Amino acid sequence: MSVANSIKISFKGSKGNQFGKDTYVTMIPYNKLESFFKVFPEVQRKLSKPRVKSIAKYILDGIDKKRMTFLSAITVTCKNEIDYNEEESSIDVDISTVFSINDGQHRSEAIKLALSTLRENIENSSNSNERENLTEKLNVLENMTIPVVIFTGIDKKGEQQLFHDLNLLAGKPNKSIALNFDSSDQFNKLAKDLAKNNEQLLRLNIETEKTQIRGNNNQIMVLSTLRNMLCYIIAGANKDKEGLLNIETYNDYYNTLDEIINLLFEILPEDASNRQKYIIGTAATLQGIGKYLNEVIYKENSLDWQSEIKKLGTIDWSHSSSVWEGYGGSYIPDKNKFVFTGTSAGVNGVYEALKNALNK
Repeated sequence: MSVANSIKISFKGSKGNQFGKDTYVTMIPYNKLESFFKVFPEVQRKLSKPRVKSIAKYILDGIDKKRMTFLSAITVTCKNEIDYNEEESSIDVDISTVFSINDGQHRSEAIKLALSTLRENIENSSNSNERENLTEKLNVLENMTIPVVIFTGIDKKGEQQLFHDLNLLAGKPNKSIALNFDSSDQFNKLAKDLAKNNEQLLRLNIETEKTQIRGNNNQIMVLSTLRNMLCYIIAGANKDKEGLLNIETYNDYYNTLDEIINLLFEILPEDASNRQKYIIGTAATLQGIGKYLNEVIYKENSLDWQSEIKKLGTIDWSHSSSVWEGYGGSYIPDKNKFVFTGTSAGVNGVYEALKNALNK
């Protein structure tokens, strides 16, 4: 980017056309976003600070862990005239030009938050080596670029329609498909690796594209349920707040979980995925089992945790079993099913039921 005679500013880019409106595409460095981009409330939703913080963390984690991170293009409308130089492939605008963000305000704010966080950490650091490391990360981040799509000749009503079309008409993948393509979360990776390689999971089959399993489908669970079950086994909750599973511990946990899952489904009914007979093949039950396994494997002092897992084979897993009574659900005779009042209630109910049934 270069300033021309202190009046015009130029961006390298290309020009196109959509439905009679000139459209431009360019790349803008992270450290220049604040100078040109503005959010107008009448054409945008309210900013979500938690979402901004999550994206900023995603950006900084990518720098810290040296892994690929991806931010899609920001879409803006230009409030001023644009001159396009065909020979130079440059987009020329007045230096006072304002770009109104129509899609990407959270990405833009997250980038600015990530930069300000690094700058603050540098300022507060008293260790020269740490400051040097942080400064290097800041230089890398400042010089990263994000693609920007610029629309012109659009009034406020048109901007509102643009926001609607970009945000509400775009189809989002369901959770299982999203997890199947996500390698940034170590639990997602663990779930996918075990689904592809674990002997018992290959036998029982994991659904990787749907969010629910209906009817007589004989698959044991969807990928997102497996991911959460593994998190319960390792962390005792659906979130790993202590960061127990990371790059350094991944192989050890993978080997342990491979053994745990194989042993678990060896002692459970062979047709555990039969939802007409057993409550096993529900998200609440599987995650509740995971929470129980965390208790007996990682929290109790028993050295022979394999024997503790084998005790699960003595449980009556049928819907009509008295084991589940009084733990956040009820048996519905007409449907011949035991139903929990909610997933969270079910997880805790199964956990408490197993703990009481096996520790009498």
